[in-house]
Order: sequence, then C-alpha cells, then structure tokens
Amino acid sequence: MVSDTAAVIVAAGQGRRMGGTNKALMRLNGQAVLSYSIRAFRACDSIKNIVVVMNDYDVKRMQTEWSTSPIELGADLVVSGGAERWISSRNGVDAVSKDHDYVLVHDAARPLIGSCDIENIISSIRQHGCALGAEPLADTLKECCGDTRVTSTVDRQDIWLAQTPQGASCKMMQEAFTAWDCDANGLPTDESMMLENIGQQPQLVACSNPNFKLTTPSDLHVAEALLQCSTIKR
Repeated sequence: MVSDTAAVIVAAGQGRRMGGTNKALMRLNGQAVLSYSIRAFRACDSIKNIVVVMNDYDVKRMQTEWSTSPIELGADLVVSGGAERWISSRNGVDAVSKDHDYVLVHDAARPLIGSCDIENIISSIRQHGCALGAEPLADTLKECCGDTRVTSTVDRQDIWLAQTPQGASCKMMQEAFTAWDCDANGLPTDESMMLENIGQQPQLVACSNPNFKLTTPSDLHVAEALLQCSTIKR
C-alpha cells in the first residue's frame, strides 16, 4: 500500500467543558489521551507523516506530567496552534510537506478512532476527492422555539453526525482554507464546512469504532469502559 497521506492531529484546545485543561493531556486508562490517536494513525500503512498541533506550554506539560512528548509517542513534527480550532488545523495543514498527496485532520479529543476506519476514509478520499468520518443519526430530532417547547420533528433519514478525521487532497484542503472568509461566513466548525464552501461534497464514511468526542468528564469514563472491555478495534 502506498504511504501518500499526512495526518494532522489537533491537540491545542483549552477544554473549557473539561475544567479548562487540554484534553490531549488527560489520563485515559493510564495513558495520555493524545497517545491513542497517534498510535492509531501510526499503524496505518497509508500514513506517511504525523503532525501534532500543540502549543509549547502543553508540550512542556506533557514532558513534566507524562515524561514523554508527541515526538516520542510517534509524531514526526509538532507545530503551535492558534486562537481558534480552524487556525490550529490550518497551521498543521500548512506544515505538511509537498510530497504528500492527501491530508487528514483529526481531533485528539476523539481517541477511540481505529486504524481500519482511518484507512477507509483515506480510500474514500482517493476515490471521491474528500471525505470524513461520520455516524448516521439514530435519535429523533426535535426543533423548538425560544422557550424550548417542541415545534416540529425533523426528518433524520439523511442526517449524520460529523466526526474526524476529515480530509482531502493537499491542494484541495489548502484551497478551502484560503477561500474561507470569516467576516462573511463566521468561524468554520470543521474542514468539511470549508470544503463545502468551495463547492465540494465530502463523502461520509461510517466509522465502525465508537468515535465520540471527549467533551465532559463523563465521556472519559465511557471511553475508559470501552477500552477495558476490548470493544475497540485497532
């Protein structure tokens, strides 16, 4: 298999709903959360290089608290993040060398991503140009008015939950970042939104592993339980 893809793991968040700490440095089943994503990408034959986006003070914290660094965990390069998540993503994509055909962006706060799912997303990018990990919506959606009373039920048939990694060819991803206008469009919530802005239709790829984002302390407990019962495919 050709190693033609770079992975950008965004780990520069502030974790406001996690008590104000970087989720990538939190403990999950005895390891730093960041280590899971790096290991999953490193196990993929298609991945040539891994870039971790993490600010200097968190790199130093990792060395102090975990006696390791993103490089020692398996990353090839560490770059600093920005004030917003999309800027951190752009910094990582900008750092990708020109000898990659494709780039994936993944949130370190989704540590349960499996290598098989990553390869499936890369395969879809090669075929369709751009793609993202996602999950078909299982719950019923309700629309409400200002006082939270239900006004209607939303058809969930074609609704998916966007996840990461999300990716495209390096050229396409750079074009998407360059074209985004925050004054006109506000802050982008993910790479797919920026790709859609330049007329692309990213392919949705269902992930076989649970791939939820660590947002609150209870999410850590759920992730730890899943890891301990060996339901996660690596």
